[in-house]
Amino acid sequence: MLDNPGTSKGVPQTGAVASVTRGRGVSLTIARGRRSEISEPAGRRQSGRVLRQLLRFPATDRRGQSTVEFALILPVLLLLALIAVDFGRIYLGYINLQNMARIAANYAANNPLAWLPGSTDPEKITKYQNQILADAAATNCALNPATPVDPTFTDTDGDGDSRGLGDKVTVALTCRFSVITPIIANIVGNTVNVSASSVFPVKSAISQTSSGGGVCLFPNPAINANPTNGPATLTVNFSDASGGGAGTAWLWEFGDGRQSTLRDPGDIPYATPGNYTVTLSITNACGTVTTNPGTTITVTPASQPTLCTIPSFNGVRFNSAQGLWGLPKPPGAGFSTTVQRGPGAPNGNFTIRSQTIVADTQVACSSTISVNNP
Repeated sequence: MLDNPGTSKGVPQTGAVASVTRGRGVSLTIARGRRSEISEPAGRRQSGRVLRQLLRFPATDRRGQSTVEFALILPVLLLLALIAVDFGRIYLGYINLQNMARIAANYAANNPLAWLPGSTDPEKITKYQNQILADAAATNCALNPATPVDPTFTDTDGDGDSRGLGDKVTVALTCRFSVITPIIANIVGNTVNVSASSVFPVKSAISQTSSGGGVCLFPNPAINANPTNGPATLTVNFSDASGGGAGTAWLWEFGDGRQSTLRDPGDIPYATPGNYTVTLSITNACGTVTTNPGTTITVTPASQPTLCTIPSFNGVRFNSAQGLWGLPKPPGAGFSTTVQRGPGAPNGNFTIRSQTIVADTQVACSSTISVNNP
């Protein structure tokens, strides 16, 4: 409905006014030269205010939501913290294990003779082991194996002595660390083995101070034996092949109760089959050192000679005897020697009437025989 501006009731006559009714309860009034206004029923405005109030969360609800979220994330944070602790413990253990190996290798480099074969020093070896065990206990390290292994000496200059100046000594250690995080334990097991090693140059070599105050050098005994195996009776030539400091006394033990104090004992026969361990001990101002291990001599049973059968030479001419005696076989008997004339045998091609070995006897094919007439 459009009202005439001049006849509308309740509307000022200063401008035109248009009023349109749309739908149910909503009216739109437009006044020319004045403000515009949209009006709604009071019930609908009230319902809108209630909806807006329902959408607002109270402060107590927001605090409850934060508590739930923290409860969900807390186990994950604790797990990450335990994993960090485990890796930190293992890494710290590795650093401590490296220091343990370095200290032990340095001790061995300064005391190489403590592990000298044949003349070990139990006191220094015990001190070496106790030092490692004390460091392991302080770092909660379970050694594997429980007793520290001996250091390893390497001959780097090829002079036959692994404890000389500049040679290398290596100490390798392994520890077991317990894992406290279940997930890591399921992956790598309840324990983790951590290994570390350290290499030091030998510092004191085998130079030691003698009782007289001078400097001496320990001998480094070695055996030259040739041959080292064969059938009985086996004759072996022994000589001293030692290095290091010069020796003043020698003691050979040939493994069968026999001994020699010569530096080079020479030929030693072994008549009985078996294995014999030969050792050489050399003494000088520094002390006595023995080969360890010794040299093994293997003697096998004597081989049986090849046997041949003695032919009969009775009535045979001397010039034909060799054909029956030697090679090839046949017609010869297979002997490798020559038929000899007996004492007083005639010259020439005489008829044989006697021989020194009875016919049809089996003897070694290297045997000799003499023939004669009568």
